[in-house]
Amino acid sequence: MDTDNKGKTLWEMLCDRVHGSGNGAGVAFANPLDLRVGSALPVAYSNGPEYAGYDFTVGEIREYNRRIGGQEYRFTDYVLRGVNTKSMDANDAMPARVRVVPNQAGANDSVLLRLYDEFEFSEDFLAVVKDTTGIFKITEDKTGAEESYSRINELRDSYEAAVLVVAETTADGKGAPGKVSPAKIEYWDYWRDADIGGGKTAKEFVFVEMNSDTGWIQIWRGREFFS
Repeated sequence: MDTDNKGKTLWEMLCDRVHGSGNGAGVAFANPLDLRVGSALPVAYSNGPEYAGYDFTVGEIREYNRRIGGQEYRFTDYVLRGVNTKSMDANDAMPARVRVVPNQAGANDSVLLRLYDEFEFSEDFLAVVKDTTGIFKITEDKTGAEESYSRINELRDSYEAAVLVVAETTADGKGAPGKVSPAKIEYWDYWRDADIGGGKTAKEFVFVEMNSDTGWIQIWRGREFFS
């Protein structure tokens, strides 16, 4: 750890990075796909028919940083906006994310997430994600079927992340000065083995995120990203 950051919280370190962008040099951040805000990101049909007919571009990049057991762990979300190529209606846009997480092999795992729901702070909902069972259930709107997800690696506590929100990038892939901001996010992660036919299953993920300042809650759901 940088000696200048010794004893500082992740939030304090993040704020230092953001405030340091005033020198015009830009803010370096974890960018494993080497994309820029405004870049196109093709989403192959193999990710699911619901993505067909949409053109996706990167609207924002978010670097998450957590401290676990004294070590820092980062991952990156590419926040996507999908435009329906048939209607071109701005109200018909599909919000999605590609979450890229370093793995133990030194490479990255990527998950394509679609926004399932979002709403303002709710004590009743918070009680659901803090339930000691670690189970989260989703009822399918079309079929009424209920799917159960369990916390990844049997954890029960939430994660707290200091998030660098990059709204604009420079040509060399840094956060543009004045276009980066900090956010505090608390989140819970879940997964299940989903039947994909032919006797095979695939991991399906659900991430529940709450902005610690505003209380706004988002639920993201998806599977492995096929580029």
